[in-house]
Amino acid sequence: MAKEQSTKGGRLKRSRPKLHEVKPREVNGRDVIARFHSQFRGAALASLRILEGKTFDKVYCDFQDDFVVRETMNSDVLYHFVQVKTKAKKKHQWTRLELFGLPKKLPQSLNGFYGPGGGFPKAPTDEQVSRIRDSFVGKLIEHTVNFGDSCGTITFLTNAHLDDDVEEVSEAIENKNFGNRTVRYVADNFERIFGLDFSLSMNEVHGCIARLKFSPGNDHVDPNHPDFDAKATKAVWQYSEINLSYTEGAELVKKLLALVEEKSSSKLIGELSASDLDSSAGIGIDDLLEILPVSRGAYYRFLAQGDASALKNASILQRKLGEAGASDELIETASSWKVSWDNWYRTYRHMYEFDIAMLQHDLNAIYGRWACGEIAFRGLHFEVGVVRSKLSNSPLGSVLSDEMLVGGVLAELVRSESR
Repeated sequence: MAKEQSTKGGRLKRSRPKLHEVKPREVNGRDVIARFHSQFRGAALASLRILEGKTFDKVYCDFQDDFVVRETMNSDVLYHFVQVKTKAKKKHQWTRLELFGLPKKLPQSLNGFYGPGGGFPKAPTDEQVSRIRDSFVGKLIEHTVNFGDSCGTITFLTNAHLDDDVEEVSEAIENKNFGNRTVRYVADNFERIFGLDFSLSMNEVHGCIARLKFSPGNDHVDPNHPDFDAKATKAVWQYSEINLSYTEGAELVKKLLALVEEKSSSKLIGELSASDLDSSAGIGIDDLLEILPVSRGAYYRFLAQGDASALKNASILQRKLGEAGASDELIETASSWKVSWDNWYRTYRHMYEFDIAMLQHDLNAIYGRWACGEIAFRGLHFEVGVVRSKLSNSPLGSVLSDEMLVGGVLAELVRSESR
């Protein structure tokens, strides 16, 4: 134990204290880092929805809110704003005071307590208005004012839970019950709370509030919970049907979080153009392809032909041909052979039904021997050459090249791996 000495002022100090023996002045930095990691996890999991290839096409990190998901439908764009807040104790229940800045007992009205049938409320004080506007929910609702019809939803995302009062508010908003006392109080004072210099009808105010969502109990945003890894790997399968090994899944998680952190940390200078923002703070499909075990060229080839399973098919070729020693360039070239085969097959499958059925039988047999290791990937060229020689007297012989026939074998590969 370090020897204690008397100092001026009567305090005691150790002559040579260890680092852990002196209480630090503050540890807020660690709390801030933990909050950022929660934010990163929320944005990372949301970004994987881009793999669906549908309407969600961009996630913006730490811009306008903790993260924002862009949804593009035809020429219309909607933004979904998400605020991430965590509690060390998951049993914590968020209260109305914490979320709305409103006490348990709302102000009295002229004809009794404020609520359904309670008459007209007393006007809130400036302090009450400020508390509501600066609350977590107030900051979310402000997006509906600033972005108008471009604002899709506003979500409070947390690992903790909601107390009974907030649960009632959540259910009321979901059911469009605008008579709920909390909802009514915010609606009746909406213009003053958000300092509007224009008027909104009550239907428009209700439309703003109706966009508010609560999403409690999300373990994946807790930096100390392993749930994120499992959910991220599952989301890749759910949205793209890409199977990942344990090692690939763990690597994806690290790369995905690093990508979100990079996009959240980029310095934004002055006025930004749309492309500047996309580059600095946005995550899109190209960013995800960089960290997924998928050939970018193969994916875009399949996508261009309207393949609904473009990512899955590209990932199958990447895995299987990669295991066979093929380079990325060869994998992308092989994908073009499969695309050529698929296009030809769709065009002629009914015109030459019998001949194509027999041809597919032969190509499937080649794939079976390849899958069993009886022939190597390089040996496919010889194998399809034998098949093509058999087609010399068939109407198919003059239209099918060796490359297209290899594409037919690859189509059997993808079909087999997709079952």
